Amino acid sequence: MKALKKNAGLILQLIIIVLIAVLTWHAMFHGRDARQIIRCLREAKKCWIAVGVLLMVFFVFAEAVQLKILFRGMGQKIGLFRCYLLSNVEFFFAQITPGAAGGQPIQMIYMGRFGVDVLVGALACMVIAVLYKAAFIVIFLVMLLLRPRLVWRTVSRVPFLFTFGVIFQLLSIFFLTLCIFRPVWASALLEKLIQLGEKLHIVKHPDRARAKARYSVEMYRNGSKFLKSHKWVVARMFLYTVAQRIAYFSVTFCVAKALGVRHADWFGIVAVQVILSLSVDALPLPGAAGANELVFLRIQSRFFPPNKLDAGLLLNRGLTYYFLLICCGAFTMCANFIRKKRHHGYLMEPGGEAPPVVGNPSEAEAASSGEETPEESGGEPESKES
Repeated sequence: MKALKKNAGLILQLIIIVLIAVLTWHAMFHGRDARQIIRCLREAKKCWIAVGVLLMVFFVFAEAVQLKILFRGMGQKIGLFRCYLLSNVEFFFAQITPGAAGGQPIQMIYMGRFGVDVLVGALACMVIAVLYKAAFIVIFLVMLLLRPRLVWRTVSRVPFLFTFGVIFQLLSIFFLTLCIFRPVWASALLEKLIQLGEKLHIVKHPDRARAKARYSVEMYRNGSKFLKSHKWVVARMFLYTVAQRIAYFSVTFCVAKALGVRHADWFGIVAVQVILSLSVDALPLPGAAGANELVFLRIQSRFFPPNKLDAGLLLNRGLTYYFLLICCGAFTMCANFIRKKRHHGYLMEPGGEAPPVVGNPSEAEAASSGEETPEESGGEPESKES
C-alpha cells in the first residue's frame, strides 16, 4: 500500500498516456481499412526496422556519453553504465510529463543517488538543455539552406504550431544564455516576473520563489565559468547532440524504407521531421500525444503514399515513442536497484551561499571528501542520499 501511494503520480501519468493514446488512435483510424494497415506492417522489411531500433538506442546512449564527458571534466567519477541509466531516467520521465518538464529534475535526483555532486548534476542538465535546443535550431537552418522550397511548403501546412514552437525554443535559448553570461540581468528579469505573478495571484510564495530564482541564477553563473574554461568539451558535446538529433529524425527514413516507399529521400524526410518536432515539442502534452500523430499525417503525406501513410505513422510512433518509453522505463526500474554510493559533496540550498565551482579533478576530490579548498567561502558538506 505504501509503494502504491508513493508511485501514485507515476501511475496516474501512465494511465493518462494510455487514455490519450487510445482516444488518438481511435479518432484517427476509425473507419480506416485495418486489414490494409496490418498487411503493410507484416510486409515491412525487418532489417530496416532493426536499423530504426539501433538509432533509438544510439539516441539514448549519446546522452550517456555527454554526461560521461561532463562528469569527467568536472572530476566526478561515475561509470558509463550509470550514465546510461541516468539517460534512460531522463527520457522516461520526459515522455510521461507534459512538455517533457519532469525529465531533468528527476534525473538530478538519480544523479545524487549515484554520487554526483548536486551542483555538478544541475550544471550537466543545464548544458545539455542548452545544446539540445541549439542543435535543434542549427539542424533546421541547415535543412532550410539545403531544401528551402520543401521546408517552406511544409511549414505552410502547420504555420501556427511551427511559429509557436520556434518562438518557444528561441526564448528558451535566450533565457538560458542570459543566465549563463548575464546572471544579473537574468535576476532582474526573474524578479519582474515574480512581482507580476504576485500581482496576478499566480505566485503564492514570492519569498520562496525569489530564493529559488537566486539559486538557479547562481548555478548558471558557476556554469558559465565551466563553459568558458572547457570550450573543447562543450564543442564535443554539441557534435554528439547534433548526431543524436539526426539519428532520431532518421528513424522515419528507416520506416519509409521498411514499408517500401520508393521515393524516400533522407534529406527531405529529416527536414520534415525537424519541422514536426519544432511544432509539437513545446506543447503541454505527455510525449506530444495526439498532436504528433496529427501533424505527421498532415506533413509526411508528401513522402508516404496514402495506402502506407497510416502504417508509417504507427511504425514511426512505435519506434520513436512507445519503444523508447518501454525500454527507458525498464532501465529506470533497473536504476532503482543500483546500490547508492556514499558521497559527501556540497549542497547549495535555495537562498544559501554558493559553493565553489568544481573545475578540475583536484577540486572535485576535495569537494567529494569534504575538505576545504582555498576558494571556499563556507558551507558544510552534507550527505547526497535521497
